[in-house]
Amino acid sequence: MPSSVISSSWFSVTLSLLSLVALYINIFSIPPITLLLIRETGITHFQAGMLMTIYTVSYCVGNIFAGMLSDKYGAKIIMVSGLLLAFFSSMMFTSTNSFHVMLVSRGLIGLSAASMTSPCMIYLLSFLPSRKRGLGVSGHLSSLTLGSGIVLLMTPLLIRSWPWRPLLQLYALLGLIPSLLFLFWGKGLPRGTTPSHSVSGLSKASILNGPVLLLSAILFVTLFQIGGTLTWLAPWLEERCLLSPIEVGVGAMTFALAGIPSAILGGYLSSRDSPHRTERIVRLSMAGMLISASTVACVGLETYRSFPLILTVIVLSRWGSFMSMGPLLSMVPKLVHPSLSGLAVGFTNSIALAGGFLSSLLGGYMIERTGQYRLIWLLFGVTLLVSTFVLHPWFYRKTSGLQVDG
Repeated sequence: MPSSVISSSWFSVTLSLLSLVALYINIFSIPPITLLLIRETGITHFQAGMLMTIYTVSYCVGNIFAGMLSDKYGAKIIMVSGLLLAFFSSMMFTSTNSFHVMLVSRGLIGLSAASMTSPCMIYLLSFLPSRKRGLGVSGHLSSLTLGSGIVLLMTPLLIRSWPWRPLLQLYALLGLIPSLLFLFWGKGLPRGTTPSHSVSGLSKASILNGPVLLLSAILFVTLFQIGGTLTWLAPWLEERCLLSPIEVGVGAMTFALAGIPSAILGGYLSSRDSPHRTERIVRLSMAGMLISASTVACVGLETYRSFPLILTVIVLSRWGSFMSMGPLLSMVPKLVHPSLSGLAVGFTNSIALAGGFLSSLLGGYMIERTGQYRLIWLLFGVTLLVSTFVLHPWFYRKTSGLQVDG
């Protein structure tokens, strides 16, 4: 391989995105084989749910520490460590029938995801020019979605001829390949390297300033709607809309994959030359929230049960929310001192992920108590509207006088 290609920043960016795809194939290999795990290992349904819960919790908390370590040691070494940890954790998971060992391995997988996700964002932002950073983070989010989408599509097909343990080991090996390529040929960054920007008017001592907290709140609401819908869409389609198994699968997969083109579109729109990029990102995010508020239409679709209309609402509800996530996340390092960029990215990621985690739990509680899904669709719509008309204007007023467009 020519040295000019190997040393290229674009080669390193591509390797980091491929590593994300492989990592998320590894991570989301569990949901499609949950019933097989229960039958073969003897774990309960509650314990099976705990395997994803412990992953989510360790991933959420681990983002903060991964961001801090990236600031201190550089993003590349943290990313590679996370990829290698994912490989060994997956091999541990496939070598046991003990629930406690499985639980530990899934907790480690969560830490590996945190060690890759936030540092990878810092890595991308450090290489890309300012106006392309929104597009770069959108590609980052699309890679996560693509990896989880691939494994959810392929596992039900492969599991017919492969036992689940060798199949998960294959996924782990696939993740090892880009990690080794990235280790030896990925371009490293000097310690402390962060996206260049001005932080005029901001406190340099803390990430807990107004713009960061408001942006974190907006991302919390975004993941609150996305995470809750990912969890409860398929059960709603089956229990309330009475759709066929094929339609339920198509609906759930459509919601998952609809985020890819919308993220890329949002990144492209935010990357166009403009002296008012911050204003454009905020307006784009407001429009996206309004589009995603169409999720309230699910209340009426429970009785109307038109699959084409349901599919349209599913696409809109994911399309709008994901359209602005990349551009918004690309702003995070611009709102703090360069020495705190990694910590700020980890902090906002953790807050956003907490939104998805909370909505899944809250949705389950509401459905169990009332037997209705309507309340969660209304709740998602209301929170999106509050963010559009309250959080976004506050955030824009806090950032309009700051030099965050450069």
